[in-house]
Amino acid sequence: MNMEERLYTATVQSPFGVYGEVKIYPNNDDCSYLGKLKEVVLRFKDGSERTVVIERFRMQGSQALMKFAGYDNPEDSRALAGCRLMVERSKAAPLKKGQYYVTDLIGCTLVHEGETLGTVVNGLDGSQAVLLDVSASDGNRYMVPYLEQFIGAVDLSERTIELKTPWILA
Repeated sequence: MNMEERLYTATVQSPFGVYGEVKIYPNNDDCSYLGKLKEVVLRFKDGSERTVVIERFRMQGSQALMKFAGYDNPEDSRALAGCRLMVERSKAAPLKKGQYYVTDLIGCTLVHEGETLGTVVNGLDGSQAVLLDVSASDGNRYMVPYLEQFIGAVDLSERTIELKTPWILA
């Protein structure tokens, strides 16, 4: 299994204030790990990447904010909107037993009672759960909520995810 060394862990939103801070939208509920980071890789929409030093991380209520070195005003930091915050796997949010990074689920085969039903091609934030974007064997695309009533055993070494309810792909 070839797991990416860096994980997409948050998205830069928009400038905040007048000193170059940006709003950060984390991909998970616990973003406390962001305060421990010294630098991150920003992946731009065109695929290019830039390593940046984090000068400051803070919470403003429930909003995560970061200040990157060299981005000292709203005009400069506006160019970062939409960038993906990439961190080394070892520095990403810690997982509890039975949790997985979405990036590790992409490429897994969905199976039901030994039958291959499709492949996970992406993961999206849903209102109640991550939605697995599945390219099904019938050629169609479906969204499968990553919830216990739909998803069973996950085996990353075999790259399979058990689908308890195959009717969701109809």
